[in-house]
Amino acid sequence: MLKKDEMKNWIILILISMSAYWLVTNINIILGILSKTINVLSPFILSIVISFILNIPMTKIEKGLKKIIKNKNFPTRIVSIVISLVLFILVIAFVLFLLIPEVISSIESLITSLPVIINNLESKLINLLDKSPDIQKQISQIFATNSIETMLPNVLTYVINSSLTLVTNLVNSIITTFTAIVFSFYILCQKETIIKGSKKILRAYLKKDLANRIIEIGKLSNQTFSKFISGQCLEAVILGIIMFIAFTIFNFPYALLIAVLTSVTALIPIFGALIAMVIGALLIATVSPLQSVIFIGVFLVIQQIEGNIIYPKVVGKSVGLSPMWTLFAIMLGGNLFGVVGMLTFLPLASILYALLKDDIIKRINTPKESITK
Repeated sequence: MLKKDEMKNWIILILISMSAYWLVTNINIILGILSKTINVLSPFILSIVISFILNIPMTKIEKGLKKIIKNKNFPTRIVSIVISLVLFILVIAFVLFLLIPEVISSIESLITSLPVIINNLESKLINLLDKSPDIQKQISQIFATNSIETMLPNVLTYVINSSLTLVTNLVNSIITTFTAIVFSFYILCQKETIIKGSKKILRAYLKKDLANRIIEIGKLSNQTFSKFISGQCLEAVILGIIMFIAFTIFNFPYALLIAVLTSVTALIPIFGALIAMVIGALLIATVSPLQSVIFIGVFLVIQQIEGNIIYPKVVGKSVGLSPMWTLFAIMLGGNLFGVVGMLTFLPLASILYALLKDDIIKRINTPKESITK
C-alpha cells in the first residue's frame, strides 16, 4: 500500500506528465493563442518599454527640477515627462535629419549609375546565354508556357496586395505607437502608485519572505536594466564617432550616413553594427568596388576592437560584469534567442550574478549549523 504522501506525489507526477503531453501535442494551438494575445497586448507591452526607457532621463530631470524649483505645487513630474519625451523625439529627428539627405543623395547616385549597371548585367547575361544553349531553351520554355499576358495580372495582383498590406501595417503601427505613448504617460505619472499597489498584491497573496524577495529582485532588475540601457547608448555613440573618424580618414563616400547607421544598429549588442557594414559596403560599391573592399576591412578591424575591448568595458562595467562574462552572456543569448537574446541576456546575467553573489555572502557569513537547520 502506498502512503498518503507517496500517493500525492504520484498524482502530481501523473498530472504534470499529462499536462506536458497535452502541451507538446497542441503546441500549434498554444503558439496561436500566444500570438493573438501578444498582438492584443502589444500597445500595453510597448507602453511599458517606452515608460522604462523614458523613466531613466525623467528621474534625473525631475531631481534637478526639484532642486531648482522649491514650489511643491509645480507639476514637476509632468514637466519631466514632457521634457524626456521631447528629448527622445529630438534625438530621432536629429538622426533622421542626418540620414535623409544622405539617403536622397545615395538614391540619386544609384539612379545615375543604374543604366551602366543594367548594361553591364545585360552584356554578361547575353554572353552567358550564348555559351549555354540549355539555359536558353529553359528560358524560352518558361516564357512559352507563361506569356506576359498571363503573368501580368498575377504580378499586378501581388503588387496591389503587398501595397495594401504595407499601408495597413503602417497605419496599425502608428496607432499602436501613439496609444503606447499616451499610456506610458499615465504609467510614468502614477508609477509610485503602481509600485505600491503591486507590493500590496504580492504581500497579500504570498508569504512575507517570498514577497519581500520578489520586491528586492524587482528593484535589482530595474537598476540593472537602467544601467544597461545607459551603457548601451553610450557605447553606440562612441562606436559611431570612431567609425566617422576612420571613414573620414580613408575618404570613404557616405561617411556620415554609414557612421550614424552604425551607431543606431549598434544598439543590438556586438553583431548589430554588421548590418550597417553590409549596407555601407553596398553603397560604397556603387561608387568604387575597391573602396568597398577596403571599407569592409577597416570596419571589421574597428568592430573587433569595439566588440572585444570597448563594449565589455563600457556596457559590462555598467551592469557589473567582467568582460569575459559579458561576452559569454551575449553569445549565449544570441545562440539561443537571436537578437532578443543578445539584448536581454546581458542584464539577466548581471541580475543572476548579483543574486548569486548576495547568496554566497550570506552563506559565508552565516554559521553552518544555522544553514543545516
